Amino acid sequence: MTATLATVEKGSIQEYVKRVSNGLTGIEEAEKQDILAEINSHLSDRIEELRGQGVSHPAEQAFSALGDPAALASQFVAAARQQRASRSYAPWVLLRAAARAASTGAKGMLVFFVGVIGYGAALAFLVAALLKPFFPQMGLWVGSWGFVWGMKSDAVAGRELLGQYFSLASVVLAFLFGSGCTLLLQHLTRPSGSVLRH
Repeated sequence: MTATLATVEKGSIQEYVKRVSNGLTGIEEAEKQDILAEINSHLSDRIEELRGQGVSHPAEQAFSALGDPAALASQFVAAARQQRASRSYAPWVLLRAAARAASTGAKGMLVFFVGVIGYGAALAFLVAALLKPFFPQMGLWVGSWGFVWGMKSDAVAGRELLGQYFSLASVVLAFLFGSGCTLLLQHLTRPSGSVLRH
């Protein structure tokens, strides 16, 4: 009787894994096989664990805990996409990943704002560097009113601090903000933990 149940459970696991496999679209074959092996191992271990605890229908409980195979596959696809994005150096890929994270809650929204502000600042510094040759009044201005990085009004008195080094300083700041934002987004968009749960 036990051998028959084990055979039935193995068949049920294979059927569940096959249904997950059908939903793993857009994932490389090697990664797909790793995911399916992980699910198979997880289910086998969980069923044995539940059986040891004296649960009457361990397979049903293990499948129920993982949920619908299509939904589980969708979670693995999203995690794989997020993992690929977190390895990218392209700002648009990282911003897209941050935008997807924004829909997951407050932390995701914070990640998205970090990306927008970081890359926005990098772009602003780069534009300032490119405009300096055409607008000599572009610079780092200081006066009784405070600091301005850019152009000040002619009506307001102030002193320019960087002079000919303004473009170089702007390019350096653009690089620092851009690369810093990239590294931070790579870290913040990296998926945490396994999709599988008990």
